Parts: sequence; C-alpha cells; structure tokens
Amino acid sequence: MMQFTSTDLGKWESRYLTLTAGERHSLTPEGVWMIGDKPGLLAIFDEDEIVYVTSTKNLAKTLQALPREGTDVELRTLAAIVDLGVPGKTAAKRASKGPTAQRVTRLINRMTFSVAQVAPAHMDAVRDAFIAIADPRYNGRTSMANQALDLLPK
Repeated sequence: MMQFTSTDLGKWESRYLTLTAGERHSLTPEGVWMIGDKPGLLAIFDEDEIVYVTSTKNLAKTLQALPREGTDVELRTLAAIVDLGVPGKTAAKRASKGPTAQRVTRLINRMTFSVAQVAPAHMDAVRDAFIAIADPRYNGRTSMANQALDLLPK
C-alpha cells in the first residue's frame, strides 16, 4: 500500500503543517470561546496523535458543539465507536445522551485542536487530502476500513 507524506500536497503542504504542527488549544468550553465565525479546517488531537480532521463553514459553532452533551456530532459518535467500543448502530444516540455521552465528554475534554484557514471553494478537497496524509484515528482510511470489517454480518 502506498504511503503518502505531506510533500505530496504540493502548495498545500504549509497549510497542512500549520494544522498538524501549529498552535493547539484545549477542546473545552474555556478553550474554544475565542474562535470566530469563520470557515476553515479543524484538526483534533489526543495527546500528540491526530484523531480527527474536518472542514467547517463556522469554526466557532463546530468547536462549541464538540464538548457539549446532547449534540449529535460526528466526532462524538466516532469517539464512542473507536475508543469506547459502542456499536455503530447505536453510537450516535449513546454519544449524545446518557452515561456513554459523559464518557465521551471526558475523552473530548482532554483533547486539543488546531485550525488552518482555507478558501471555502477548496475546503472539502483539501480536507480529504489532509485526511489521506494524516490517517486520523477516528476518520482516517485505516479507521474506516476497520469499521467496514466490523460491520460485516457474523
């Protein structure tokens, strides 16, 4: 299998390095209040491991939703599946309410994030390329392959 590196990104390599090696902030309500309503790319880290990469039209709204219980957010669902072993069929509901949601919140509150600015016209393509390079624990190609295998009928 071919391994990609940041040099494969060409002119986008500097944005990738900003996102993956740039300044990080706590993924708690206290850590996200200063982010504005701007579009951009978002990387989530658990210690030094990149776990999630996404693009959003509103960084502030996305970041404020992540640590809150009661929100149906992809990151919360993937954390429940990958880190807590919750079945995919019930993960979204369980990650937003109840005891599992509290465990997901504890996981997310120890994480950090970084952002990078990308023009909205290129955001989705750049996000997909960054995911291919970083292979995040939650939404990378390896994780998606593992989830597909787990969903095979027994």
